[in-house]
Amino acid sequence: MLFLNLEFGNKSYAIIEYGSAFRWPEHYVLIQGTEGAIRIDLCNTGMTVKLADGSEEHYCVHASREIDDDRSRIYHSTEMDGAIQYGRPGRKPPMWLHSIMEEEMAFFNSVLHGAPIPDEFKPLMNGEAARAAIAAADAASLSLREDRKVSVEEVMK
Repeated sequence: MLFLNLEFGNKSYAIIEYGSAFRWPEHYVLIQGTEGAIRIDLCNTGMTVKLADGSEEHYCVHASREIDDDRSRIYHSTEMDGAIQYGRPGRKPPMWLHSIMEEEMAFFNSVLHGAPIPDEFKPLMNGEAARAAIAAADAASLSLREDRKVSVEEVMK
């Protein structure tokens, strides 16, 4: 289990819980916020947004319900071990991974052919997102090791 308590610059907070258990298979990301919560369930693939008023909305994690259902079926079956499956040359990846790979390759191809990069994707292309992700992980590790609150800025120096 991984639990992260996050404090953002505007004094808002989030709790991120990531869990996977051997005997009780769960694989999800739970994001708790002051105005609601998001649960991204990768075992029974889907996403639920729950607002403070108790209302809920459900979304696909992938491009379609069919792809989400295929991922759930794979997760609950014993037909393949995902960690090993993807490294086998000549074997087509499952629908959910294949669809993500196709979208990424189409995006990269368009950029290579001169398409402008939308602002929301610029951090992915210039290394900023990778640097921020590593800094967040380093801050969490340092916080655990030293038993104190650590800012991301501290580890980015």
